[in-house]
Amino acid sequence: MASLSRSLTRAQRDFAAARYLPLADELAALLPVASAASTPAAMATAARIYHLTTRTLIKLSASPYAWISAHKGVEVAQASSNLQAIGECRRDLISLFHRAAEYRKARDVAISAAESLRSQLADATPHAWGAYGALLSTGAIAAARLEDRQSALDMLTEADEAAHRSPNLALGYGHVPIYKMGVSIVLGDAGTAVEHAKTVIPNQIPTLERRGSYYTGIAEAYTLWGKTDRAIRALLIAEKIAPSEVRRSGSRQVITELLRRDPHSKLSGLRGLARRVGVTL
Repeated sequence: MASLSRSLTRAQRDFAAARYLPLADELAALLPVASAASTPAAMATAARIYHLTTRTLIKLSASPYAWISAHKGVEVAQASSNLQAIGECRRDLISLFHRAAEYRKARDVAISAAESLRSQLADATPHAWGAYGALLSTGAIAAARLEDRQSALDMLTEADEAAHRSPNLALGYGHVPIYKMGVSIVLGDAGTAVEHAKTVIPNQIPTLERRGSYYTGIAEAYTLWGKTDRAIRALLIAEKIAPSEVRRSGSRQVITELLRRDPHSKLSGLRGLARRVGVTL
């Protein structure tokens, strides 16, 4: 157990630093050990390994394998009765439904999971509260995709409350504002998204992965707003911080849209950025 926990901690550091390809090899070695877990404590650790595996596979656009890992994670988490593990693994399913454009399923799974966890959280650990807040934040994006503004805002309000119960170490500084940015973008309100971004001090975001996501979110908001130069500047900052984040499909779509608007643009290195991430010019 001690060795497995140390290996998981190392793997989590690689994810936080957006080193996804090396991390995939680490996780491949951990999964056979995780599958042999039999005690509640070991199963809770195993569930977190499946959770990290699912998040990594999502980052690498390997959704079919991510589904397998996510379902196994939910199964092991439930068997462990660990609230943090249950929240994290349920969130993975929400993310996958969202990426499959099954927004109604994603929202409904979030609502159902939140209801089942809520009554057990009174004396929960800060990390369990963090997992609960992250689950709600992800569900809010799916609700926004359905134009279910009220559910999205209600989930974000509750995620904010969870953040007060969870230190930054558990939920992550800036987590909820970044999801508020995402919801505002989906609802077509770029100005509000930028206002949410201004509430965050980027250098205090604890992981490079999340910091890169913060800047790609800003780029998406400015693209929606028609402020091309600011969008490109944010993408270039994101590339410097976490290059893997700019190579993901969402960022590539933003770059494609910026090129479509001005196919001959040389503004602020847009064409060079496009070449580096493999977007066709």
